[in-house]
Amino acid sequence: MVCKSIQLSSVSPEMYKETFDILSPNRQSRILAMKTDEEKRNAVAFEMLARKCLSALTDAPEFAFNILTGINKLCLVSNFSAYFSLSMNGDFLCCAADKVPIGIDCRKMEPFRFSEAQRLFSDVELRQIFATTVRSLADIVRYDVCDMQAEMLQYWKMYTMKEAYFTALGRTFRNFRDVSFDFSNGTVTCSDARFTYDSSHKSPDGKYVFSIVRKTG
Repeated sequence: MVCKSIQLSSVSPEMYKETFDILSPNRQSRILAMKTDEEKRNAVAFEMLARKCLSALTDAPEFAFNILTGINKLCLVSNFSAYFSLSMNGDFLCCAADKVPIGIDCRKMEPFRFSEAQRLFSDVELRQIFATTVRSLADIVRYDVCDMQAEMLQYWKMYTMKEAYFTALGRTFRNFRDVSFDFSNGTVTCSDARFTYDSSHKSPDGKYVFSIVRKTG
């Protein structure tokens, strides 16, 4: 498995041009037809990061890949036995590539509502999210907005794990309660035995959390 990430604001015009120039004429035309400059820049950044991951995975040059689909989906390469997944949030873009279906998701680490967490997660998962909290349950329910660093990290870690799972599964309809992750015994296991949790990370600036889930074998 290969994983790479970038801050979109750090991508120079020269880097954009270098990537755009290696794309097929059809791919270039699709990007140029996009409505806004931001859409065009993002599309080229997606291509750049995906191709770097795929090149590292397969040891093939970055221009060699025929990429079929775009961001926040299970992405395929028609001319290689490889999968990749891209996710963007704010200024942060991350990508993971593997020889098996893989999903990645990133989110900004920001306050969340306990009432929303109750809707998305099981009681067991809620206990995992609030395992290190210094607040009482009564205070959590009363004030609702959760802005403690440890709580936010665990919440967004769990959130991105579930989003990454559905991406790896190739499923567009997503009910978070259809899958669960258990943190007991020092390991993380997925309720769907076909998939395994790979890892979670924070962006270099600490503002974003991203997680990776991949299909087993």
